Amino acid sequence: MPERGDGFAEIRVHGVGEQEYLSSITSARVTRLNPWAEAVDPPLLPLHRLSLINWSRSNRRRTGFLWYLAFPFTLANVAGRMLERPGHATAARSAVLLHVGSVLLTLSQLAWLVVLGETVLEHVAGPLGLPGAAEGPARGIPAAAATALAAFIAYRWFRVIRVQHEVPRRSRTAAQLHAGALLAAGALLALTLPAGTLSPAWPSTPGPDGVQRLDAMALWIALSLGALMLPTIVSPLRRRAGPGATGRSRVPEGAAAGLLLLALFLMHSVNALVRMLLDGLLGYVVRLFGGQEYDAPTVRVLLAWDDPLDAGDSRLDLFPLLALIALAGPVLSAAAVLLLDRRLGLGPLFGAREPRLRWWHRVVAGAPALLPRVLPAGTALGAGGMGAAMILGEGRLGGPWLALAVLLLQLAGAAAVLTLLLGQLRTVQEVLGRAADAAGFWPVRDHPLAGASYREAVIAGIEQEAARLGPTRVALVGYSQGSVICAWLVAETRALRGCRELHLVTTGSPLVPLYAAFFPAYFTPGWFGTVAGRSTGWANFWRATDPVGSPVPGAVNVELTDPDAAGTVQGHGGYWNAPEVSKYVAAVAAGGRDSPYQHPAGRIDPT
Repeated sequence: MPERGDGFAEIRVHGVGEQEYLSSITSARVTRLNPWAEAVDPPLLPLHRLSLINWSRSNRRRTGFLWYLAFPFTLANVAGRMLERPGHATAARSAVLLHVGSVLLTLSQLAWLVVLGETVLEHVAGPLGLPGAAEGPARGIPAAAATALAAFIAYRWFRVIRVQHEVPRRSRTAAQLHAGALLAAGALLALTLPAGTLSPAWPSTPGPDGVQRLDAMALWIALSLGALMLPTIVSPLRRRAGPGATGRSRVPEGAAAGLLLLALFLMHSVNALVRMLLDGLLGYVVRLFGGQEYDAPTVRVLLAWDDPLDAGDSRLDLFPLLALIALAGPVLSAAAVLLLDRRLGLGPLFGAREPRLRWWHRVVAGAPALLPRVLPAGTALGAGGMGAAMILGEGRLGGPWLALAVLLLQLAGAAAVLTLLLGQLRTVQEVLGRAADAAGFWPVRDHPLAGASYREAVIAGIEQEAARLGPTRVALVGYSQGSVICAWLVAETRALRGCRELHLVTTGSPLVPLYAAFFPAYFTPGWFGTVAGRSTGWANFWRATDPVGSPVPGAVNVELTDPDAAGTVQGHGGYWNAPEVSKYVAAVAAGGRDSPYQHPAGRIDPT
């Protein structure tokens, strides 16, 4: 193996998912000799110096399950990047949408902390000898929760946000806005005790004394979701003023509104499942030790009274079912839009692997045109479905079907706890991890509780590894999300220290269909030109069966045939094994004179 300073080195950066350390090396070929034995050919290594950058495994160890708990806030942080215009400015209307959505998320987290605290208090008040009508413990819960969250925001500002390379003034403003909103809301809840308000109208719940009182948390869920559903329905339909307006120009605003709404649905659904599990567990433990509960009216802040022996009488416990009904709206809307599209249809979705992957490639490429047609109708349909379910089900549910629904929700809550806290259910954890990796590309700015970004650390690690290897020529090879990281390194940083040639190789890259389409303020034509101009050469490999891989402006674009020579449909995988990629990097290692994909006019490909 060549030693340090031998002139050339290849640095590979993988995509999303908790990849194994050697996942960026070609896979070993396995031959089954008989039912009891297999022969494994070792993977082929290049003759030049090779380094593998693994960033997802270290990211998992550093952040742990807290990253998943921060995921709704991270989605709000991503939405803020979508709403920016070229030049990194944000329109006033978009700024209002972002601030309203992100503050609603923060206040919803406060509300759920209060509800969880009340759930604990209602079970332990009797065994601890606390009088049910005492207001002190109830009033102290929102004040304590708001203070704790505001203090955590201050901690995040000093330990995470402030030390980022990218710290605009709006980061400080966002932190101050959310901390102030929390403290004000905590004080207001402690003073008013909304759940004690007499209310015969919906949503109200009769207490043990028979008096109808406001179900304050259910009302907050309805109001907060309604506040974000309205712009999600309206914003994609609003006709933009001025000449040259296109459907693509409306995509970031509509997608950001949908992302904020999704974040709020996740916030309410996961916390509702956690509260249901906590309520059942505490009730079981208290009754196990002979404790008495619910023998007197109790002072409440947001949590309505419910009988622990009557499963499903709490609206909060059934909210995840309503969320599934709401999710069906966008799914049905997307199916209808695709079915009516003559170019796409729905037939390939249920066909063989190759036509299905080609169909997905066309769907992702057409997302900027499809999304404005799917989001408004889907959100309206989901809202109508939720409303109909509440009207038909309010006061009419019962019997074995309700018990079965509650059982399924309890299982779902247990699955969520196992996934987030214990790391079990690997398939679910892997899906969540991939989503977290994609969202974690953006540093914390528009929501102070968003998960920390890995981008700056990974880029710094690549630069450090290149300095350690000491080559004068480098081939930086990125796959999928790794291609975005590598291209960002080339565009936003100066050349690697001591490196006079930096060859960029991107494979299965989502730079155009995802990043350029939904983050137009950053991935502009000029940005792609900068990447090409700062690269000694840029080759981009893609397949028509790859849902997210596509040609990239500024690069020499090479379409790989699929199925490959062995008859295997690769889709988004198999780029590390592709002979075309290996041959290209080998040619670059040899000095670039024999590169099979040299553009005749230079390294810039106008595709």
